[in-house]
Amino acid sequence: MGAAARDEGDRAKHPLGRREPFRGIFPIVQTPFREDETIDVACLRREVEFIIKAGGHGLCWPQAGSEFELLTDDERLAVSELLVRQAHGRVPVIIGVQSTNYWKTALDFARHAEYIGADGIISMAPFQAGPSPEDIAEYYRALSRTVSLPIFIQSASNRYGPAMPVDMVLALARECPTVSYIKDEAEPTFERITALCERGEGVMRGVFSGGGASNLMDEMSVGSHGSCPGADLTDVFARVYDLYQGGDTAGARALFDALAPMLRLKVKAHWMLLMKERLRRRGVFETTRSRTAPYELAWDDPREKRAFDEAYEAIEPLFRR
Repeated sequence: MGAAARDEGDRAKHPLGRREPFRGIFPIVQTPFREDETIDVACLRREVEFIIKAGGHGLCWPQAGSEFELLTDDERLAVSELLVRQAHGRVPVIIGVQSTNYWKTALDFARHAEYIGADGIISMAPFQAGPSPEDIAEYYRALSRTVSLPIFIQSASNRYGPAMPVDMVLALARECPTVSYIKDEAEPTFERITALCERGEGVMRGVFSGGGASNLMDEMSVGSHGSCPGADLTDVFARVYDLYQGGDTAGARALFDALAPMLRLKVKAHWMLLMKERLRRRGVFETTRSRTAPYELAWDDPREKRAFDEAYEAIEPLFRR
């Protein structure tokens, strides 16, 4: 991929707060690869258009669902610029700036995101260093000193290290007002989101979830402000959110429950490959190619493929045409 233009006329800078507060479905953009594992730029542009036409309220890249750990720095810089240009101010673009271990790299990504006109940044802490919760808080302080953009804390569990306790998140938001968004997937997720919404009023500008938006209705009922699922079901989740926020709770619940055949599907295939397969079937991606093993979707058990096919057919009528 060639380097993106950086001249002043090609930038789309947004002053702090112009698009805030962020609300709604902000899908994590999946990274499309060709068979030779290079990034498929045409598919990437198509994915941005798909998200916007599907009613997505914003978009994020690169995060775990984008395979950020397996992208080169040059790829991350170039695609970030491409996304800002392709969105062209139609929805907020949130750029992931995390590095696996080295703070300086993340700070450089953050500066670049601000330079190209991103609307905000999102970041995990550098997890391979085994940080403590206080180390994580200091990392977000460093981000807030480096850029003026709104910052999403990305909390997760397992291999992505510990999560800051809710009280520490709230204290950090009071200390550093730009660090007042969170995408929380740390366990126990629903309890954390409930506490952040109840105790963070006037402090947190946005409490978002992940987890494929699989608990979106319950999270909205306690005051969450949105979710960051994969891009493949953007249209359905965006309509659920819009119906709920418009006061049609029953309509939102009915639509959300209609997704159950897919949300409850239990197969051995990697979740990222399943998202890419749905995007392929929807005409957005050409392949399910990934840089993460097993690299491409293959159905070892025909019963699992049949179960996926049946679930897809059950939810297909929900898609926006």
